[in-house]
Amino acid sequence: MSETISLRLPRETIKKLRELADKEGKDRSALIRELLEHGVKEKSLAQAVELYRIGQVTGWKAAQLAGVSLWNFYRALSEKGVLVQYSEHDLEEDLKA
Repeated sequence: MSETISLRLPRETIKKLRELADKEGKDRSALIRELLEHGVKEKSLAQAVELYRIGQVTGWKAAQLAGVSLWNFYRALSEKGVLVQYSEHDLEEDLKA
């Protein structure tokens, strides 16, 4: 089920959205939905990476929070320069999950 929202954007942003939509052969609403969905996924991943980095969650839990596989989460850690921290406790938690 979807819900309608409204927001105010600067004219320049609206112009860029229109140009991008035209180049991709999409209507502006479809492009905005696509961009928002991508942004939400990226934000979820960034939050999960931060929770992992500060030691609040295991890799497995962070991957679940981000909605990605564990391997994709570890790839994101590598891309962001975050070292994988895996302790005996983490192994026990992952085995429980």
